Amino acid sequence: MTWLLVALIWAAASVFLGRWQWHRYEAKSLSQHQLTDNYNAKPVAVTSILPDKDTKLSADDTWRQVKLVGHYQAANLLLVRNRPNDGVFGYELVIPFQQADGPTVLVDRGWLDNGRTAAAPTAVPPTPSGTVTVVGWLKPGEPATDNKRVPGQVSSINLNTIATRTNQSLLTGGYVLMRSEMPAAAATTHGLAPLPKPTPGTYAGINLSYALQWWAAAIGGILLMLYQCRKEELEAVRGPKPKKPKKVRIWDEEDE
Repeated sequence: MTWLLVALIWAAASVFLGRWQWHRYEAKSLSQHQLTDNYNAKPVAVTSILPDKDTKLSADDTWRQVKLVGHYQAANLLLVRNRPNDGVFGYELVIPFQQADGPTVLVDRGWLDNGRTAAAPTAVPPTPSGTVTVVGWLKPGEPATDNKRVPGQVSSINLNTIATRTNQSLLTGGYVLMRSEMPAAAATTHGLAPLPKPTPGTYAGINLSYALQWWAAAIGGILLMLYQCRKEELEAVRGPKPKKPKKVRIWDEEDE
């Protein structure tokens, strides 16, 4: 009876842990597929996802491709400092973008390496003028930080902070990480590096493997219990095994 109780407790715990790993697998798998689908989807208008200034970007729409047509507000360019790219720290260049038929959206044009002293980049490429078409990915803004204020720079892509600094009515639900802009000119992109693709997170298959292992352990516990019960039953019928006779060594016999 004791073995049965132990096996049932073990099996219940294993089934529970297996279900937990299965749910983690489902959540990760869905998130990874959704991220990939969003990243490669056909660009849509920003207003189809963020219809007004204060609408927050949902997790389902993060990394959706969008298309903007309008012009950059070059006078409000800002550098976001201490930004890593492939293990190297530098700056991200962000500029408000006034759409021709929609709200002003913050655009991250890419990454710049630090200058010699890391107080500023070596050079900032000029901002494209006139009507520009930008294609990029929607990302949520970042939390505000308490770092010291530096003219022309911010310490995070906090959309409310940048709206205040630039005195613009920005779309605060998200910003656009640029993929391409047209017309493109070498002079306006010189020194800019694209930022890496989003990581989908830990591979979901490992959680599926854990789930199967836990469920196999539940079955193994039941089988082990059945084996132990059968063993005890046979011992009860046959009786305990006779003890093996004690071996007598030759020198023990000589001593007698």
